Amino acid sequence: MGREGKSLHRAVIMKRFERICPIFSVLAIVAALSCCGTMGGPAGSVEPTSGPQVTAEGVRFSLFSTKVKSACVAGSFNNWSMTADPLHDREGTGMWSVTIPLPPGRYEYKFVIDGEEWIPDPANPTTADDGFGGSNSVITVGE
Repeated sequence: MGREGKSLHRAVIMKRFERICPIFSVLAIVAALSCCGTMGGPAGSVEPTSGPQVTAEGVRFSLFSTKVKSACVAGSFNNWSMTADPLHDREGTGMWSVTIPLPPGRYEYKFVIDGEEWIPDPANPTTADDGFGGSNSVITVGE
């Protein structure tokens, strides 16, 4: 099914839910938006790298995508800021990274793609429930 077909399918489902109960309408919109964000957007083109790496300078977060225009890491270490810790593609190869000095502790995080799509680190299998039906990536430093 193409992108237009999926959008039409979601619209039909949402209309059916609206007739059943208004609360289902809200739930359908949330489900449709979360589906749109992960299936066809730039985040769908993000590929796993080596995952977070603890270095002498701090924790290096990285991801690979040639379709992403901007990427940031948001997490418990920066109060979930979408802009505090941008990743950079310094060589223009699609390898995005940032190194953040972090004290010892356990941290949850996600990547924010193009300012709107929140995704867990595809290279980090360690996760925790994010409280919104998805998962956060987890890294433990030092301890």
